[in-house]
Amino acid sequence: MKAKIREGWFLVRQHMFIAALLFLYQLVWGYFLFRMVQSAVVPLLRRYPEPEAGELSTLLFKMESQLSLSAHPEVHRYLWILGAMLLLRMLISPLIHAGLMYSLQHFEQTDERIPFVKGIRQLWKPILLLQTIRTLLILLPGYWLLPKLYAILMDGFHSLALLMPGIPYIAGWIVYGWIVHHALLYMQFGVSAPESHEPIKSAFHALWIALRSIMTVTGIALILGVFHLLLFGAFTSFSWWLTGLAGLILQQTYPLARCILSLWKICAHFRLWQSKLAKH
Repeated sequence: MKAKIREGWFLVRQHMFIAALLFLYQLVWGYFLFRMVQSAVVPLLRRYPEPEAGELSTLLFKMESQLSLSAHPEVHRYLWILGAMLLLRMLISPLIHAGLMYSLQHFEQTDERIPFVKGIRQLWKPILLLQTIRTLLILLPGYWLLPKLYAILMDGFHSLALLMPGIPYIAGWIVYGWIVHHALLYMQFGVSAPESHEPIKSAFHALWIALRSIMTVTGIALILGVFHLLLFGAFTSFSWWLTGLAGLILQQTYPLARCILSLWKICAHFRLWQSKLAKH
């Protein structure tokens, strides 16, 4: 397991261009998301009553907000914008993943430094299909969970303690999404394999490899996940401790470190799949 993590880091160093591309992609996505949240939330927060206004004003503000969430057309407009942004993200992300998968598969078999664009041309269709399936599977429980969570949110709008029953639903959804994400990731490894003449068979064979190596898969995810949490804690602590330009630079560097770490996770799992495939 540790060997695959080290080998994954070697692949990351050879694909820093893709890490930089992921960083720019996340930066643009975060900017548009930030602007949308700012235009929707900031005007609402400005209307929040001052502490001197008393509890009645706060209660009236919460009641008005609750009614706006359920019936206000402005809320529906922002939901449509968010849905369009998510659809655009679902179309762009598979292109980046297709280039990454092709580059990993052909890293030692081509004279090209990073055959990224060629990978987009050859693998965008199967990767787009698998990414769409992944998204739909992750969103599928929302058909049953969102009404429950919405009811809990409305009931607990005036008290945070009443929101506690929603935690098990959210935690279960996160675990389910983690399983789906890794299952479809290994299927992408199988589909993008150069010797794959039957993509469907290769995808399910890669999934079978992941199931047989479930402990190693989980171990890699946990180790790099803990490392991610430590990195986040370190960046957050130092950005609070450092002030001025140094703190700002450090805070803006974290998204790049996060993209490198995400790429490291994919590369480590890829090396695990590659080693298991060679044994078979």
